[in-house]
Amino acid sequence: MSDEKVTQTETTQEQQQEQQQQDQQQVDMKTYLDLVAKMEKMEQMLSQEAEKQKEIEAKQQELFQKQVQLTLKENGLEKFADIVRVNDENELADVVKKLSQIVNEIKVETGYVPSDHAKTDEYSKYEKEKNAAGMIAVKLSKLFQ
Repeated sequence: MSDEKVTQTETTQEQQQEQQQQDQQQVDMKTYLDLVAKMEKMEQMLSQEAEKQKEIEAKQQELFQKQVQLTLKENGLEKFADIVRVNDENELADVVKKLSQIVNEIKVETGYVPSDHAKTDEYSKYEKEKNAAGMIAVKLSKLFQ
């Protein structure tokens, strides 16, 4: 009989070990499922954050374009708004400066310059030549007339 008890005890111990293994597997499966659920939640949050970031970047780009247009308008260069493409404020300042210089040069070049009404006297002629003696001679000759 004692052999039967030992066999039953061994069988009971084996059953208990199997039960413990099954319990451990159930705990592991539950932990796994919890982790999977958390991971899915995190992925959703990340995708939402990415969308928000894209929206913010789009708003920033729109705001910068408005700033470009306003800066051009302030400097009287709004006609160039369609061709100006800049990426930052430093580049915008450089472009505005260059365009302003070009516009001013064009204004000077197309401005009225009377060429046939210009007086050329001897003093101006000597002044252009940087001839000091001639300039003094002209001034002295006017004294004695």
